[in-house]
Amino acid sequence: MSLLTALTRAKSEEDVKDAYIAALGLKGYFKGLVDIQTEEVWFEAKDSPTAPIVMFGQLLVYIRAAKKRGEAIPAFLAVIDREKAALMPTEKALPLLDDKALVWPKSGSAAGKDFAVQIAPYVQTHIVEYEIAHDEAAFVKAVKDAIKERRIIRTPITPDNLRQVFDRWVAMVGSELGVKNEANYAVLFFADIMHDGQREAMKGPAGARLLFSGDKPVFILGNEQYELASERGYRNFWAIYHRPPEQQHRHYLLERRDSLLPIDEQKFKGAYYTPLHIVDTPSPPPPPFAR
Repeated sequence: MSLLTALTRAKSEEDVKDAYIAALGLKGYFKGLVDIQTEEVWFEAKDSPTAPIVMFGQLLVYIRAAKKRGEAIPAFLAVIDREKAALMPTEKALPLLDDKALVWPKSGSAAGKDFAVQIAPYVQTHIVEYEIAHDEAAFVKAVKDAIKERRIIRTPITPDNLRQVFDRWVAMVGSELGVKNEANYAVLFFADIMHDGQREAMKGPAGARLLFSGDKPVFILGNEQYELASERGYRNFWAIYHRPPEQQHRHYLLERRDSLLPIDEQKFKGAYYTPLHIVDTPSPPPPPFAR
């Protein structure tokens, strides 16, 4: 059954979503606050014909919230209804997310025509629209090509996700260094994230440094030198996260270093301590993508 035929027979928004899921051959997806969510593309769906820029506005609210939480965001955004669809690379909208001149709605559902007017001058030229009656094949191909492209938008390191990023760094990178004193993880972590892979963006704490021997990372702390037992975790970690952190966050993140130390070490330093499960509670992850 063609997408056009399925949309003609659709009786609800859920039917519209399912018609697109089938036509696009989506193998992994989740339906939730974002109508259809895959690793590569997020979709906003409507049962009745709706202006694409309005639907993109709703998606941008979700993208902005996810980015602030330090969660992964997709490389592409798509909007769909009974008659048309549109596609846009997420990266084209990223400068908007920190634009203080915009009045951001409190929720995606509150993003209506007023918000659409604000963002239209910035994103309208990056939207490709398709009329399903005429452009069905072109849209399906464009989305499938976008999924195959596997473009990566790396997650920034921010005050909001610092603890989650650190814990993941310890699991993927720190555990490969043979460090005996857990307190050293924090200083080595900051030496790593404050380096862009070619040069230091900011001096790390306690004299910790990251150097490269060819393309192999070498960590220096005092008289100790640490090399990775396996580089796989290191490469995977930096395929997920963006470094260094934005300049506006760097000093604050360094000031939070003591909060990443083991609890006994924090008490020894006399630092005021609030358990990190209270101050850095991560947002619950979405359920696994369904098939």
